[in-house]
Amino acid sequence: MTTSAFEPPPGTQALLFDCDGTLVDTLSLYRVCWRQVFGRHGFDLTDEWFAQVVGLDVHAFVGQAFPDATVEWRDVVIAEGMAMFMDSTHLLEPLEHVVDVARAYHGRLPMAVVSSGLGHAVRETLAAVGIADLFDLVLALEDVEAGKPAPDGYLMAIEALGVDAAHCVAYEDSSTGMASARAAGISTVIDVRLPEA
Repeated sequence: MTTSAFEPPPGTQALLFDCDGTLVDTLSLYRVCWRQVFGRHGFDLTDEWFAQVVGLDVHAFVGQAFPDATVEWRDVVIAEGMAMFMDSTHLLEPLEHVVDVARAYHGRLPMAVVSSGLGHAVRETLAAVGIADLFDLVLALEDVEAGKPAPDGYLMAIEALGVDAAHCVAYEDSSTGMASARAAGISTVIDVRLPEA
């Protein structure tokens, strides 16, 4: 897939980017962290299971692994996993085929990050790879009523940027995220996943 496949069409008013797995290769690190934390609590996180739940917000993600646990107990597990991730953000790498688009349009089009991640982790992730200053707005899980696949984050970004959903482009890497963008009325949703080598 060439870079041109990621170019926004003429007439685009704003670019909206997911963070994890779209702008930054966080998923490998998250998988390692959650596998260790879940393993300590008796859940075997496989690659197949992880692939099925990618894109869910962290509360839904942990709930999938521990459906019978109390909210308070899940919050403890979330804190463990996020602490391990935050200690390791120096290992993160940008996904250059998407970041190149953001760099090319910085200052030319309004741009936002729309993530179902926790705000402190999203901001640290963007900062860790040196791209935090590219975006006019960063929205995370705490900013919305419901995370993806609900359209809340995209609707909020569209309103804040003062643009028309039909003339926005969303960049996503998961079916959950793509469903969220489409539910917000965004007609151009670009799947940023590169084919397996």
